[in-house]
Amino acid sequence: MSNTEPSPSSADGFISVCRAKGKRRGQKASERKVHSKSEPVATEERASAEVEFDSGKLIRRIAEAECDLQESSFFTGAIEKILPVLKQAHIREIVCLGLGKLAECNISRYQLAFVRCLQRRLALEKVQYFDPVFTSREKEILRQLDGIVLEENLEGKYAAKQNTLFYLPHCPKQISNNLLWKNWNLEKLGRIYLICNSFEQIITNSPQRFLQNNAHYILQIAKNTVEVPIENNFKYTDIFNDTSFHYFNTTLLQSKGSSFWEATEPNYTEEDLELITKTKSLHLTGNGLKNAAKIAD
Repeated sequence: MSNTEPSPSSADGFISVCRAKGKRRGQKASERKVHSKSEPVATEERASAEVEFDSGKLIRRIAEAECDLQESSFFTGAIEKILPVLKQAHIREIVCLGLGKLAECNISRYQLAFVRCLQRRLALEKVQYFDPVFTSREKEILRQLDGIVLEENLEGKYAAKQNTLFYLPHCPKQISNNLLWKNWNLEKLGRIYLICNSFEQIITNSPQRFLQNNAHYILQIAKNTVEVPIENNFKYTDIFNDTSFHYFNTTLLQSKGSSFWEATEPNYTEEDLELITKTKSLHLTGNGLKNAAKIAD
């Protein structure tokens, strides 16, 4: 890792000094454990956590995660694979969806750390964030960290007006599918760069019926996608597992006929729904259970 990487800092003046080796003295093992996004949190506990929210502590935890991550061989390897492509593409913005609950979940904090470290490498001033489960306090923390918090739930249907990196850590496949549908033409797909769950793994591990109903555009674009797997060698293996960097081969797409570009807005069944829609909460059943739990926690 280059020594020129800037140290993470927060808007309240806290500056994290990255340690090259070792762990904080006195830190309990239970505090170092990475908790799953699927751990249930009772309503009363969430209300209590909101009252007891310590913004300084959360900012410090995020900064510590950034230091931990940027000094890792995982981040070095990931950056070597994806940064040259992003710089050549002159990425103008990053949109991050589905981080989860930053105050409660270490997985969420490390995923935020990844996008912030990448933001600095791309020299971008702002990152745009959205997750329907963000609390008002978490939104304020993101703003303190120079983030833009989006308020409307577009269910992933964002139009790429310029070259954009979409960071969707462990988001439901319908989010990626919706994003593709919204940009289903040659020009817009050429502006999209994605870090999300591996398209190859989604297609390999899902039955054809499910893919046609819930990941039609992923299935359609797969053979015209450049997918770069991100090696899951971080010390916590449940944070960046099954993650890949994706972009689209516009040269191949130029040869597609008009039938390929026919685009009907996705309509998902309740049985397989994995995302939080504009009007409904998650329906935790069937194929949607695992990923829905991750995004809902």
